[in-house]
Amino acid sequence: MKFGMPTLLELDGLQANVDLAQKLGLSFVEINANVPEFQVDVLDPLELLRFTQSTGINFTLHLDEYLSITDPNLKIAHAYLNSVLESIEFAKKAKINRLTMHMIPGVVFTLPTQKIYVYEKYTAYYMERLEHFRDEVTQAIGDQAIKLCIENTEGFKPYMREGIECLLKSPVFGLTYDCGHNARYEQVDDDFMKAHQPSIHHMHLHDVIGKKDHQPLGTGDLDLKAELAFVAMNHPSVVVEVKSVGALTLAVAGLKNILG
Repeated sequence: MKFGMPTLLELDGLQANVDLAQKLGLSFVEINANVPEFQVDVLDPLELLRFTQSTGINFTLHLDEYLSITDPNLKIAHAYLNSVLESIEFAKKAKINRLTMHMIPGVVFTLPTQKIYVYEKYTAYYMERLEHFRDEVTQAIGDQAIKLCIENTEGFKPYMREGIECLLKSPVFGLTYDCGHNARYEQVDDDFMKAHQPSIHHMHLHDVIGKKDHQPLGTGDLDLKAELAFVAMNHPSVVVEVKSVGALTLAVAGLKNILG
C-alpha cells in the first residue's frame, strides 16, 4: 500500500502540499476538486508530471462531492457528466490512476408520516441515468489504468446500492473505503463493503472519537491495523485523511506506530 495526504485548506497551491507530503514521507497528494484552485480547467497536468518527476510525489483526484449525475434536470445531469469526463481526460494527461466520487442520495420529500427520496420512487429513471453514466465513463477511460471509485459517506440507500452494483459491472469503476465514515455512521455500509471487498482500490484512513471523524491515527476508537488489513488484498492507495497540518503530522506519526 502507498500512503498519501489530502490537499489542505490552510496551504496555498499545489507546491505547498507537495512539499508537506515530501516532508512527511508520503507517496502522493489527493487533489480535492471542491475548491476553486484545484479545478481541472485551472490546473496544468504537465505541472503535475513535473512535480512527480522532480519529487516522486504522485496524485489522486477527489471529484466534486455534489456530482448530481442522475439529476431530474437533464441539463444539470449532462453538465456534471461533462465535468467527470473532463476530469478523466485531465487524469490521463497527469498520469492519475485513482479518482474518487460520492453518490448523492438526491432530494427527499417530507410527508406527514414519512420521508421519501425522489430516486426511491423513480428508481427506473435513476438506474437509466446511471447506466448512461457508466457507459460514458467506461468509453472515456478505455484501456487506461484508471479507476473511478465510489466512496461510502453517510450510508447507501437501497436504490443507491442497486446503482453502485450497476456501475461496478464496468471494470473502470471501484470503491473507496472510508473507514472513518463507516464507523461514525454505525457501520451502515459495512456489509456492502465486505460483500464488494475485491472492488476496493482506494481508501480514506482516519480515526474516530465517538461521532467525531477525521481524527489523527491512534487517538480514537478504531482498530486501524484491522482496517488496513481489510483492504490490503488490492494494495490500494491510502489517503491519511485529516484536514490540518498539525493533525496530519500527528496522524503520520501514528501511522508509523501502526505499521511498526
